[in-house]
Amino acid sequence: MRKYRLAVVFCLTFVILGSMCFASPAKPSGKVVLTVKGPIANTNAKGACEFDLEMLEGLGLTEYQVKDPWLGKKTYAGVNIAKILGYVGAPKNVSEVVVIAKDGKEVIISAADVAKYEIMVATKDGGKAIGSGLGGPVKLVFPYDDNPGLDKQYPKESWNWFVTTIEVRTK
Repeated sequence: MRKYRLAVVFCLTFVILGSMCFASPAKPSGKVVLTVKGPIANTNAKGACEFDLEMLEGLGLTEYQVKDPWLGKKTYAGVNIAKILGYVGAPKNVSEVVVIAKDGKEVIISAADVAKYEIMVATKDGGKAIGSGLGGPVKLVFPYDDNPGLDKQYPKESWNWFVTTIEVRTK
């Protein structure tokens, strides 16, 4: 009888801990500012992972100064796209990510470049939230200053404003 109880306790512990390890990400409690879609493992909505601003920034902010081709020298803070892909459990065979703005404009970024450069979705400009009139609340930013030639690969038109969605595509 004692062995039976131990086996039951062991099995229940395994089931509880296992379900905690494979739990879905929390659901946003505030307004959804970014949705990640595609073949991802970690979802909190139907086939997607939604983020409110607090959840997104909770992944960890990166900050750098860069010459914004539209607004001049800026200090942006946001989340590296590579970090977002890791959080949502994007597969290893990702070929590209498509960053989509509210108006439907799409910017395609190769997965290799996402891994190589600190391309981010910025949420702050000079420590303050980015307003919708300046491309926010989420804006695509490229680290031009630290990577000469990146502006040739992703010209200024690639700085997508009012980003709402990241779509993960595989090979």
